[in-house]
Amino acid sequence: MTAPPPRSLGDGIHLIPAPLPFESPPWVNAYVVETGDGLLLIDCGTDWDPGRKALSEGFATLGLDESAVHTLVVSHLHPDHVGMSARLVRELGCRFVMHERASHLVTRYNDTPGYARRLSQIADLHGMPDALVSAATSGGRADWMPLIDPPDHVVLDGDDIDLEDGRALRVVHTPGHEQAHICLRDSRTGILFSGDHVLPRISPVIMYDEEVGDPLGDYLASLNKLLAMGVGLTYPAHGTLIDRGDERARQILLHHDRRLRDMADLVALGDTTAWSVVTRSFRPNLSPTDARLAFLEAISHLEHLRLGGRIDVQDRDGRVFYTR
Repeated sequence: MTAPPPRSLGDGIHLIPAPLPFESPPWVNAYVVETGDGLLLIDCGTDWDPGRKALSEGFATLGLDESAVHTLVVSHLHPDHVGMSARLVRELGCRFVMHERASHLVTRYNDTPGYARRLSQIADLHGMPDALVSAATSGGRADWMPLIDPPDHVVLDGDDIDLEDGRALRVVHTPGHEQAHICLRDSRTGILFSGDHVLPRISPVIMYDEEVGDPLGDYLASLNKLLAMGVGLTYPAHGTLIDRGDERARQILLHHDRRLRDMADLVALGDTTAWSVVTRSFRPNLSPTDARLAFLEAISHLEHLRLGGRIDVQDRDGRVFYTR
């Protein structure tokens, strides 16, 4: 699928869709915000030449000078958002801003063998077939996902990123999809740059992480946090713009409530592993990548059910079974 052309959205905000080197999602929405002393870029895509070319050509098409970019803000630590950060910092001399948690997680992001080991351990516990684990982790680190540096400037929930002239982007920490995920709210317009937290057509994958107690619980709490803010016009990192971010957040909450009920019902039918739940909850013939994501998503839901007291767990010879 071809990325749409860059366009100006008004209020000094511009959109440059940058293509990605995989089928889904096909591009990331990079947003350019005019400031009193230059330009601020939100998200940058993976580090590959078609993406870099799209950014450069997008700036030119919009009549903007990319050398005026003084700040790169990245919503979260996934390669389709942060992958090109080191290259842009090197080429543009801009500062690199993320949530404070990202500075501690970059080492994990850069450790591909470590991720493969962690996935294998989780798969052994929860019943994912060895062949799928091998397929999902084979091939090493992709060229478009080079090692990155930690952010040179970190922010926390509630911080303001100054745009000058009385305008700022308010940082909203929204963990769940990823621990360091942030949204940004424009103080002048109320527009929310939602990253992957709120997307127009899908719910972002909520992957189980052995270092996070309840990633799905974190995600649901972050959605409710946005509802309490009264979010309207929302600019997501993928797909089309969202007129009512609060309504979309409610839809996503309902989606996860249904999935939790469906998985609880599956457990009620008989003791089960997480992989068995995947085979009954998701479409068949998943690619290795999609199977990995579905597997980790299933565990995050099952663990949320367990922590809420709705199901139980038993260790049977090193294999985790969920029971009711």
